[in-house]
Amino acid sequence: VIRTYGEALAPDGKTVLAKAWCEAVVQRYPEYINPKDKPETPVTTSGLQAENKAFGRRIVIKNFRWLSDEEI
Repeated sequence: VIRTYGEALAPDGKTVLAKAWCEAVVQRYPEYINPKDKPETPVTTSGLQAENKAFGRRIVIKNFRWLSDEEI
């Protein structure tokens, strides 16, 4: 479960105009982003595809919702 917060500021950079919270339930899978590398290939392997080195394993968002002030 990942929760995050964001806010929109006025041009003065100090006044908060709006706030928002959200929550995502994610699942990590053994497959890499680029399927050219097999799931059993260690991340430390020198021949790993560039995007797999940078981003690693596949993550799927299972659920997403906006949170109210009362849920924080």
